[in-house]
Amino acid sequence: MEHSIRQPSRSRIALTLGLGQALGRGSLALVMLLLVRALPAADYGQLALTVALVAILVAIADGGFSRLIVRDLARGVIEGGEIWRVLGVRAGSVLAVSMLVAVVGLTSGRATLAYVGLSCAFLIGEALSFGFESAAVGVERPWRFVMAQATGALALLGGIATLTVLDATTLEAVLATLAGASFVRTLAHAVIWGVRRRALTAWRGGRPAAELLRAALPFLALSVMSTMQYRLGVVVCYAIEGSAETAPYAAAVRVLDVAGVLGAIAFSAVAPVFSRAHQAGDEEVWRLWSRYIRRMALIALPVGAGLAIAGQPIAGLLFGARYEESAGTDLSLLAPAAALIVLLSVSSVVLYMDDRSGGLLRLTALNLVVNLALTIPLTVLGGHHGTAAAVSIGELVSFCGFAFVIVRRHRLGTGSQAPARS
Repeated sequence: MEHSIRQPSRSRIALTLGLGQALGRGSLALVMLLLVRALPAADYGQLALTVALVAILVAIADGGFSRLIVRDLARGVIEGGEIWRVLGVRAGSVLAVSMLVAVVGLTSGRATLAYVGLSCAFLIGEALSFGFESAAVGVERPWRFVMAQATGALALLGGIATLTVLDATTLEAVLATLAGASFVRTLAHAVIWGVRRRALTAWRGGRPAAELLRAALPFLALSVMSTMQYRLGVVVCYAIEGSAETAPYAAAVRVLDVAGVLGAIAFSAVAPVFSRAHQAGDEEVWRLWSRYIRRMALIALPVGAGLAIAGQPIAGLLFGARYEESAGTDLSLLAPAAALIVLLSVSSVVLYMDDRSGGLLRLTALNLVVNLALTIPLTVLGGHHGTAAAVSIGELVSFCGFAFVIVRRHRLGTGSQAPARS
């Protein structure tokens, strides 16, 4: 098993999967950076809230199946027909959640039909694409993954560039572009990676649906809680301070999104490796985690220090003079979070790929409670600056918790090794 983990092609596969995530998530982060200057503060705050809520709803609609797909495909547990049944169940879940969101949005009387419709379309496109992305990562078909992600990135960047040239960057037009690019990316994944007659006809075999649901349930809870933890700041700040006051913080968070992109790259690159390492034993997991954390820290910590020192000049360069002071202060306060989020991504993948999910569930729930307990009072006391400080403290608490569990379970060997599935 150790030989299969270390074979030379693994590093090339990991780098290529990372490139795909950089294209997919990086294009959205870049677009959100560009839109800071193009949209009024109130519209940008509303857009940031929409993106945050869509991310949380995607985690709910996913049902936990995407993480299950990555873990079990890497081990050869999921059969060809089973993956299509899982993706089919996901599609039904996505549509159900989207319809519920549409009904709630329209009956609330606080949102227009166009805004609700476009937001739901964005949600559906992102959720369907996420399912195909997870399947591609799990089977490690890197270049097909890269081509699909690149197609979606070109659609998104081309659409936003067109809006900018035509001076038509309204909130509705941007949402329509985001939704359209998500559907293009989904279709690209289906055509490039998945739609083959043999695969589409192989719907039988594999584990019963009830067993799949039980296996995915812990991943559902983990995905929702971890996504809420990352997106919580925008939602809380919007609820307490309003749209316009959220804009400076939302602008600064775009830089944090870049760290999130790096974290997503790390997750996609090493998730299959850690899934197999868990079958090899605690010593192999500890060796890999220690190596990845040291390498990531050599990059993340100096970058975080630079953001803390030069927050305002960087904000002025990225967002313009109107956000230089307000967003610059937020950026300096978010600097520790920017460094920690990459390290936390590597740590979380260690526990996500483990069969023992109980401890991770409790830890993630505790992290979410701590973040809420920090974010709400600090936002009330310090506005969006308080939100930024709470996010950094919360990321530090989360990383320490994850590192403690990994040390206890894999270095000290107090956790029992879960049996490998046949």
